[in-house]
Formats: sequence, structure tokens, C-alpha cells
Amino acid sequence: MVNLKILNKEDLGKLLLPEKIYKFKFKQELETLYKKLYFDNVNYKFITNIFALSIILSLVVYILSYEFFYPYLSPYYVGFLSKIIVVFLNFFILNIFLYYCLLFFYFFIHESKFKRSEQEIEADLPEFIDNLVSNLKGGISLEKALVKSVRIEQKALLHEVTLINQKIMMGTDVYVALKEFRLRFDSPIINRTFFLIEEGIKGGGNIAKPLERISQNLKRIYTLNEEIISSSGGFAVVIMAITILVAPLLFALAITLLTFIGNLFQLILKSGADQISVSSIPDAFSDYLVIFSRSMIILITLFSSLITAELKNEKLHDSIKYLPIYIGLALFLYWAFSKILLSFFGNVI
Repeated sequence: MVNLKILNKEDLGKLLLPEKIYKFKFKQELETLYKKLYFDNVNYKFITNIFALSIILSLVVYILSYEFFYPYLSPYYVGFLSKIIVVFLNFFILNIFLYYCLLFFYFFIHESKFKRSEQEIEADLPEFIDNLVSNLKGGISLEKALVKSVRIEQKALLHEVTLINQKIMMGTDVYVALKEFRLRFDSPIINRTFFLIEEGIKGGGNIAKPLERISQNLKRIYTLNEEIISSSGGFAVVIMAITILVAPLLFALAITLLTFIGNLFQLILKSGADQISVSSIPDAFSDYLVIFSRSMIILITLFSSLITAELKNEKLHDSIKYLPIYIGLALFLYWAFSKILLSFFGNVI
């Protein structure tokens, strides 16, 4: 009897997780995110499950779209072997594409979760610092004041302060515990605030007065941030409106105009006017215009998502999460506008 080695899903997940996707260091970023979020290694078993899901989705998509791609693939079906190779290559490319899409979706879910907790901590910092100052002035030690200064409603901050308190109870110095906390976040506000608290602890003495100045500075920063966000949010709305509404409408008007001119030429030809030299517009022109319109809509949504991410002060790869929504809505509205305009103006002549 030969003992077959059981396939280890965790080892397979390590093999399947790519080191890089183009220039994006995917494995390193995911491992860093997991350590920040869960204080643990990446769940490689789930990566294997994602790969299995991508195979199932690829099979379903390939079967459903095979009739559409058959005219483009049939010239390569020289023999039985060549047909198998062509089908396999197309399925392999589709599987890799869907697998990478699922990986990015998996990454963005966890990053959004971490960013959301980071933003909640930033929003709760001014009130937390005010409560910390009050507790310190009341004679409470810094270790106890940290726990007493956070409210139950502040879930993200409460979770982090509880972790800091646990480290302190296990023998970690307050300075070290606060430093480890702030280094986990990319937020300049969190880093700067707790860095100043660390410097106050290192210098010794009463840190209540420096904390009061920190609280005042935080309130000024949040006031300025709200003004910046409101102004940049207006630009983001304009870009979104141009991408989702204006661009599909203009391309729909273009295809409608071409159809209208084609119908006009056909009417002139049917009238039998010998003195007018005119020829009908080839049907291929309409097909080319539809392909061009869809391609340009996808290209416009790509750049608009990049600009939107930049306006929201997000990372460049964060713009990918806007693409499916923008592209889906823009193409749907292009189809809807084309149907409405063609049904209205198509009967004019």
C-alpha cells in the first residue's frame, strides 16, 4: 500500500499567493495588513478556497460566453489537439484574471475594515484626549487614565486601549505599548498625537498641559479637514457625474446621430432622386462606433476612479474598488440612453 500524502491547503495557499501583481507587492502588503488587523499570519487556507472559487466561476463564465467567443476562436480550431490547446489557454487566462480580481477584492475588504477603524479612532481622539486630561488632573495614573478616558461607544478606540492596557499589565512599559500602537497605523494624526504623549512620558513631569494643546490642535486639524473634504468632495461628485451620466449620454447621442443620418440616406435612396449622388452608411460603421464608445467609457471610468482616489487622499491601488461600480453604471446608462434615443429619433424619418 502506498501512503498518499494529503494535500495541505495552507501550503497550497502559500504557493498560490503571488509575490507581486504588476508592481504591487501583494503578499507583503497582505501579510502587513493581517499583522496590523489580526496580529496573525495570513489565512492561507482561505487563499486556497479563493482559488477553488475562481476555477468554478471561470468554468461558469466560459460556458456561458463560449458561443459569443466561438466565431473568434474557430479559425484556430485546425485539429482536435489545437482545439484543446486553445480552449485550455483561454480558460487559463480567464481563471488567472478572475483569481486576481478575487484576491484584490479579498484584500480591499480587509483594508477597508482597517481603514474604517483607523478613521473611527481619528474621529474619537479629541474627546479621548479631553477625558484623558481631566482624569490626569484628577490625580489618576496614566495607565488607569487611558482606560477610563475611552467610552463604550468608541468601539475601535476601546479595542486598541484594551490591548494597550493588557500589554502594560503583562509588564510592557507604557512608552513601548503606546509606540507599538501608533506604529501600526498609517494615520499622521494618530502617529503625531501619541508620539507627543510618548515624548511627554520620556521627559517626565505633568503631561496634562501638553495634552491640552494637543487637543486644541486636533480640533483645528479636524475643522480644516472637514473644509478640505467638503471642497474635494464637490470635485469628486462632478467627476462622477461626468463619468456616469454625461459620457454615456454623449456617446449614445453619437450612435443615435449616425443611425439618424443612415436612415436619412436610405430615405433619399428610396425616393429615387437621380440628381443626388449619395450612398448609404455601412452597417459596420455603427458596430465600430459601439465598440469605440464602450472602450472609451471604460477608459474614462479608469481615469476618473484614479482621480477620485487621489481627491480622497487614498492609495493609488484603492482606485480599483471604484472601477466595477463606475464601469457597470456607465455601460448600463449608455445602453439605456441608446435604446431611449434610438426609439425616439428612429421613428422621426
